Amino acid sequence: MTDNEKNSPVTIAGLDKCGKTAFICSLIQLGHRSDISLAALKPFDNRLIQRNANEEISDGALFCGNMTGDPMEILVSPYVAYETYPIEMSFRRDGIRINWGFLNERLKILGDLYDFTFLETPGSLCMPITEDKLVSDWLMETQYPVIWVMKPNQDQFTQNLAEISLLKRLNLNVELVINNTVPIPDQDLLFYMWEKVEQLAGQEVAGMVPFVRNLETDFSRMADKMEAALPELVGRLLGKQNP
Repeated sequence: MTDNEKNSPVTIAGLDKCGKTAFICSLIQLGHRSDISLAALKPFDNRLIQRNANEEISDGALFCGNMTGDPMEILVSPYVAYETYPIEMSFRRDGIRINWGFLNERLKILGDLYDFTFLETPGSLCMPITEDKLVSDWLMETQYPVIWVMKPNQDQFTQNLAEISLLKRLNLNVELVINNTVPIPDQDLLFYMWEKVEQLAGQEVAGMVPFVRNLETDFSRMADKMEAALPELVGRLLGKQNP
């Protein structure tokens, strides 16, 4: 990260179910250990009906539970739709209209209260947010540094390659991280996917977060593994190393 980027929000992006929220919560836990107050913002979320039916904790609630200062969920998760459709469709059916100035105000509030903020995106760079704006358009507008989180499974392999190819064309500051959300029985496949990702991206993967059993809402154990597996990236994010 450059000097101008050190205090700007950092975007945590990746496909669905790659563990972005857990990754952010674990980084917030690492911040506590260094007396650094970190915030998270997930502007666009949906599937509220399904989550309530399954008695699942929302990502916004997880962020609030890990952040200092007891923030309200509406601060860190301002736009939430009821149904499980693409973001734009979910919002359209609920009559939700995105106010980009309002989101910038949310980021400013978090920036005033915390040392810096992690910004979680929907599950694809090609996901429509509004009728005329994709996630990729939003990232180009913000120009925030991006950490692309990858679940190392075969089902998402080629889509990750496509997303990384698009990230290269956007010419953003990108770090690549593998987040091992499930045990990997085939090490050869893992090493192959790792090799192809680095080959396409033209850069090294920062590292892989090992699998953590029974993670649920306790992210301290994942924080331990992240600190060991991604020391340089964590050090830069927490300001312990020079960019």
